[in-house]
Amino acid sequence: MRKICFLLLVTLTMQQSLSAQCSVGNYTVTGNTFITGSCIITGNLTILNGAALNVDLTSTAADTFVVRGNILLQGNAVLWIHASPGSPGELFIVSNNFSSQRNIISKDSSRMILENIELRTQEGDLSAKASIYMNYSAEDSSAFFINNCRLNREKAWLLCDVKNNSTLIGFETDGIPTELYLQDAGHVVLGGPHTETGIWLNFESITDTLTLPPDVSRPFSWKAGKGFGGLAAPWLLEINAARVGLGAQIFPTTKMVFNGSGLPVTGEFKISLLFANNTDTIKNLEAGLQNTTVANGPDGWVKLNNVNLGPIAWQLYALMNEKLFIKNAVVNEIGIAGPSTVVADSSLFQLAVLAAIGIGGSTMTINNSEIWSQSITAGNNSRIVLNNCNITGSLFSTTDALSRITVNGGCFFENLPGCTQHTMVTIATGKPNCNPFIPAGFPQNLSPAAVTFNGVNSNCTNTFTDSGILIFPNPSNHLIYVSIPANSQPYTVAIFSMLGQKLLYKPDTPVLDISGFNSGTYIVMVKQGDKTWSAKIVKL
Repeated sequence: MRKICFLLLVTLTMQQSLSAQCSVGNYTVTGNTFITGSCIITGNLTILNGAALNVDLTSTAADTFVVRGNILLQGNAVLWIHASPGSPGELFIVSNNFSSQRNIISKDSSRMILENIELRTQEGDLSAKASIYMNYSAEDSSAFFINNCRLNREKAWLLCDVKNNSTLIGFETDGIPTELYLQDAGHVVLGGPHTETGIWLNFESITDTLTLPPDVSRPFSWKAGKGFGGLAAPWLLEINAARVGLGAQIFPTTKMVFNGSGLPVTGEFKISLLFANNTDTIKNLEAGLQNTTVANGPDGWVKLNNVNLGPIAWQLYALMNEKLFIKNAVVNEIGIAGPSTVVADSSLFQLAVLAAIGIGGSTMTINNSEIWSQSITAGNNSRIVLNNCNITGSLFSTTDALSRITVNGGCFFENLPGCTQHTMVTIATGKPNCNPFIPAGFPQNLSPAAVTFNGVNSNCTNTFTDSGILIFPNPSNHLIYVSIPANSQPYTVAIFSMLGQKLLYKPDTPVLDISGFNSGTYIVMVKQGDKTWSAKIVKL
């Protein structure tokens, strides 16, 4: 792999080069060009028709190359950004924020090469910033070479699509890309014990069996796809002594069996289920599934044998004309990509995204659930309604003037500071502890005109503020008391687990005994007439 990159780079350095001006707006490269030292491109960067841009950050420590727009490589173009081996602080920054997402696209046999640098997706001091997602798309037999590079995965997330006979080769690369989608006849080779990434494999219309590496302690060597073991997939994947997480995109036309070790690690596998043109129901989908068979599709099309799913495991996507119902489930992400409807009840949504962005309008309704998502987004004339949910730290936003998000009742909780990807969940239950992908603090509304909060308690520590109802003491190891205002209507009190299981139900009872509960967090819901309030309690 090193030899492949070396030959490519020698070819580039032999080209005639020109000087480049920095601190300009949109910048187009049509010849062979050098940039030496720190530089800022304040608009889009475009490299066309056999041109090559060589960004040399080897001269001074902490050189920085910044692009404040999109990057397009087209027509056998080359972008090479490199620093000296072992360099401490050379940066390549594509400047994103939540209102302007940037993309990198390579087409027509173009190549992007990163060596000995750190990639960032936003400028400035990262210590107080939330994670920023960015996408890189390798298309039309283009290539992405990465050697000895890193990305801060607590502050950035680079998604990479490898498709249309394109290639990605990475050696000793930490988090670049953070997630890799291998599609069509793409070719991916990863190596080196410092290489860490997540790989998603597209299993559309495939019937086959995939056996995971027997040694889940990793690093390991593994080959899969076309030509390797007969797996009916067009892509090629080769992993040599690298640390990767594996995921599968499963369509209703797929029938796949996955064989794993079943060892209690943080997760061998993640699965995304894609639904379209049907009515489907998912119930009791739990985190960390092990020694089980999943048969939620119309034909039981996903089977897991001794596979241990990670705590952030299930991603569910509704495509065209789908009606998807979810109940008592632990889900990482829900996306609606077409005019479809999703209704979820009494479930836990972990640390990714809830997005209704289907072209033509889509609807997502979530009731009586626990939500720790990074962002909750509506677009393309879509609607999201959250009823009586506990929501921790999430970011609300809409992408157009016709979309709406409405939050009715429920509670807002504060995301804790100092969170990392190693401390964010309890592995055994999939229950979040904190969210490293969003800022510390309470949920934030990024689109004031299109997001409405109706009767939401902004800090449900021990009181339902808009009702006069109190719960105390909290935390408790034995009894909790529910104080209802005098002369009020009849009421009921119920206690739920964080997975939506009803554990206790009492009508008109102010004293609840929780001494038999396990230590942890629970949800108390008080219903009075047509109103419902919820709050968290902690059992010591």
